[in-house]
Amino acid sequence: MIKLMKISLAPLIGGVAMTLSTACQSPSSQLLEQKLRTNIVGEPATLDPRKGGDSISSAMQFILFEGLTRMNVDGSTSPAQASSIEVSENRKTYTFYLRSTDWTNGMPVTAHDFEKAWKNILDPAFPSLNAHLFYCIENAEKAKKGQCPLDKVGIKAKNDRTLVVKLNHPTPYFLQLTAYSAYFPVNHKIAESYPRWETEASEVFTSNGPFYLESWDHNREIVVKRNPKYWDVKDVSLEEIHISMINNETTALNLYAIGELDMLTTSISPLPIDSLASLYDKGLLKVSPMGGTSCCFFNTQKYPFNNANLRKAFTYAINRKAIVKNITQLGEPIATEAVPPVLNNFKKGSYFKDADTGKARDYFHKALTELGVEASDLEGITYYYKNTEIEEKIAQALQQQWKKAFDIFIAIESLDLKIMTTKVVQRDFVFAQLYWFTQYNDPMNVFERFKWRDNPKNFSNWENKSYIALLDQSALDETPEARAQTLSQAEAILMDEMPFAPIYHLHFSTLANPNVENLYLTVFGNVLFRKISIAEIQ
Repeated sequence: MIKLMKISLAPLIGGVAMTLSTACQSPSSQLLEQKLRTNIVGEPATLDPRKGGDSISSAMQFILFEGLTRMNVDGSTSPAQASSIEVSENRKTYTFYLRSTDWTNGMPVTAHDFEKAWKNILDPAFPSLNAHLFYCIENAEKAKKGQCPLDKVGIKAKNDRTLVVKLNHPTPYFLQLTAYSAYFPVNHKIAESYPRWETEASEVFTSNGPFYLESWDHNREIVVKRNPKYWDVKDVSLEEIHISMINNETTALNLYAIGELDMLTTSISPLPIDSLASLYDKGLLKVSPMGGTSCCFFNTQKYPFNNANLRKAFTYAINRKAIVKNITQLGEPIATEAVPPVLNNFKKGSYFKDADTGKARDYFHKALTELGVEASDLEGITYYYKNTEIEEKIAQALQQQWKKAFDIFIAIESLDLKIMTTKVVQRDFVFAQLYWFTQYNDPMNVFERFKWRDNPKNFSNWENKSYIALLDQSALDETPEARAQTLSQAEAILMDEMPFAPIYHLHFSTLANPNVENLYLTVFGNVLFRKISIAEIQ
């Protein structure tokens, strides 16, 4: 168990280069114990892959479970729980032949586990934030909306080792989808017998990934150990991962500095703002671009942001360069478009100018006229943000920028991750600060979020018929160039209607001891823990 310590950050920052570069250069490093100690910012909402959707839950699910395919270091996919894959000539039918693999309790992993898990997600009564990721499958969307029975969905286990999936149309990123956590299997016999199987580390918690759940001290620490039943266990070096749950960035960094944590990754454990510049300048951070964006989401069905001109006003008034320079400090690209730059071969363009206060005020006054209100009537509307230091600093900066542009006071309020997730999914907010991570390497991952108002992740509650038609058309385009052009037209509608204000595209950074080797991260912010090893420092 990691003992939490309160340490002043002031002396740490001054000596951070020496302290951090020598952490773990102690006799313990020579033991070569394959144990890694890291941190997540809070309790995962769920360890059930069918119910996940937040970054913390997804990170844990990637440690404990595995899908038909898995993500490689270069962003490609390769067979995982599937030993081989056949694709029909029309690219609409995929046949997966499963390896002979077992759950941690010794039961075989079967094609039926995949079929039932995926169809659970598509059940209209089942709570899932990621059902939309299955809509490329035949009749999946209709089933989720209660328009056809689940047995009509194009997912069928022919036998224990063969899964056949039929798509509505060719989907170039489908194998990337099968590597994402929403597509992971669940032991259906356990799930049916023990509805709360995923809530504790017990004999009924079963997984099929590189690690198994050893213990779960809620809100304090999770311990996972190498899974001897994992099909590729010979290539998993780590014996244990101890994952603390520390919600204070300074405490986590200090624990790292004194050698009680081995690694911190900002996608799941933010670093103190005051430390970023020093750590970055001294080369101690490994910084990489990722498929993710920090945004202000507007609830387009609630006053006052049911007015598009007001949404544009608040979007145009944001000074993104100042936020990146003074707060995030990792060289992130400002976002004046919807799609992160790292996504696969998508033509980028800027749809508005950063910090365009003049145009923002013009839109603001148009909105006041259309709403029939005075500026003072907008005083005190509440802007929610997640309770981390960096999110608070960004929210405070936006509060000041909007005050300067419109001379109105916006109230800001921090929420923990679970409460924030509940509010935005239930649309119980006016506007809120969030970020998204993409789940596969294609711009459709951004666009499909906003296709239907009833998508749980369409926090803006926005829908547009022309936009829907363009997304549907993109699935029929015969060349990559035609598809990219169609999606660019969809992005133009999105940026004109402005259901959200993009702020900056994410970079993630990792702080790791010198003896942590083979540390790889995907462009989606996931650490490939199965690759990590602990080496002796020479």
